Amino acid sequence: GAVLAHEQMLMRRMEQYIVANRNIELFASPQPEKQAGVLSMRFSGLDVESAAQALSARGVAVRAGLHCALYAHRTAGTLESGTLRVSFSPFNTPAQIRAAAGYLMEIVG
Repeated sequence: GAVLAHEQMLMRRMEQYIVANRNIELFASPQPEKQAGVLSMRFSGLDVESAAQALSARGVAVRAGLHCALYAHRTAGTLESGTLRVSFSPFNTPAQIRAAAGYLMEIVG
């Protein structure tokens, strides 16, 4: 429905803003139309908890860690590092996503 389409649009925008950054490793479905409004990532040279803390200080709410999904992390190869998870909602705006992506780029270099 409309909510899923909005979340997927925001997720795709976030991905477009950050995909070229070599310090960011994205974990996304090869079929974006089948992915819910959640984007997971980890970083070169920065642990996910520190990135989440830095985003929080800028007013961006994200989650970092294993997300109660040990088997998924084992499969993805992120069991040791965890991931930073950005969740999109019908209440988020494209401007918020652009700002969050900008903050993330500043944080991870």
